[in-house]
Amino acid sequence: MSLVNAAMLVRHAAAHRYAVVQINTNGGTYDITRAIIEMAEEENAPVILGAYENNLKYRGYEYAAMQMRFFAERARVPVAVHLDHGGSVEACRKAIDAGFTSVMIDGSTLPIEQNIEQCRAAADISRPRNVSVEAEVGELQKLNPDGSMSEVKNLSDPQEVHKLSREGNIDMLAVGIGNAHGFYKDAPNIRFDLLQKLATASSVPLVLHGSTGLADDVIDRCVKMGMAKANLGTLIRTRWVEHTAAVIAENQHMNHPWRVGQAVKDRLKADIAHMLRVTGSSGRARDLVA
Repeated sequence: MSLVNAAMLVRHAAAHRYAVVQINTNGGTYDITRAIIEMAEEENAPVILGAYENNLKYRGYEYAAMQMRFFAERARVPVAVHLDHGGSVEACRKAIDAGFTSVMIDGSTLPIEQNIEQCRAAADISRPRNVSVEAEVGELQKLNPDGSMSEVKNLSDPQEVHKLSREGNIDMLAVGIGNAHGFYKDAPNIRFDLLQKLATASSVPLVLHGSTGLADDVIDRCVKMGMAKANLGTLIRTRWVEHTAAVIAENQHMNHPWRVGQAVKDRLKADIAHMLRVTGSSGRARDLVA
């Protein structure tokens, strides 16, 4: 039961009020992927290996899927392989053909009817392959280079959440409540009042994007209010770069790339463990395997 689709994990998380964590591997980066799996096993936590569509331009869908599946199929905990922010049905098709077990079709910039239509099209090719589908309502904005937010413009509409969750043939839904991708300069105004309305409106579990930099109590509250999947990306890729620079500067690697990678992998695990614990994922794999 090691390689699964994300829907099974997210439904269990929703029923038991925790969030399964999706961590971006940056397109199948070995040290990141291995760190995620090792830490998930140590924490006995289910986990989702993610790859953002833009990450795949370098390594490609086939390599990323092969690499992530290699680890997932050998893991002692349930693991899904997920395409994050797929920008088209064709991107989802490429991911499914490559071996991803879950896809996100991001039509958040489209009018709601077109978003629903695109979700249905993605579901049509996903369902026969037992691949789960995530969608988004309320475009998740990116922070300015200094970490500030010019204006909050990604707040999801409860009526659109109600409509897409019922008509889009999806398994989970990312929503905007004041969150964003990147490092926050100041503490964001997370709209818990809106989250309550969205959780009530949705017929599928909700997804938290932009968790990098959110306070632990904010993440915990989002989870308790119904967010059953939480994404972590910016922090991990940034730490990978920072740790790599530090390990090289320490000059203990004897010019062996594998020594650099191993040290970076080990240093990444603390941030991964923290997220698994904050979301309540730690220890939950035993419930899924039992």
